[in-house]
Amino acid sequence: MNNRLINDLMDVLSQESKIYEDILEISKNKTDVIVKGKVSELESITNLEQSLIFKIGKLEESRENIVSEISDAIGINPSEITMSELEKHVDENQAERLRDYKKHMSSIIEEIRDINEINSKLIKNSIDFIDFSINILTSINAQGNNYSKEGQINDGKKKNYFDIKL
Repeated sequence: MNNRLINDLMDVLSQESKIYEDILEISKNKTDVIVKGKVSELESITNLEQSLIFKIGKLEESRENIVSEISDAIGINPSEITMSELEKHVDENQAERLRDYKKHMSSIIEEIRDINEINSKLIKNSIDFIDFSINILTSINAQGNNYSKEGQINDGKKKNYFDIKL
């Protein structure tokens, strides 16, 4: 096995791991920003996340090229090679490093998934609250009750705070 290819793969995995750690930290910060309702800050965080995801995409291309070269060297179809399979074809130190990357990245990705699920629920709750508030504001009657001075039922005209029809 070509040690250069394995070392290249380890370098790419290390870079990806660092970026995923950054995304995890950003996701944690995003939760606080969502709770506090800081929309402009949320937008800048989202832009930063997108740039990191773009970097991961570039690293993934490199990783796939390296894995393709490794699979050619060990005679396995690139689509069938996994970290566990690769561990069988490298020395014990390299296999241990691969297991560590696999465990670490799986843990980070799982934590990002959990935090993103929480953030998604927080955003949905915020949108539901905004919709609820708008519905309350748009359904207020122009007169305070449903009866006129003569005891007749008012037709319940509603105040409209918006000049557009949805």
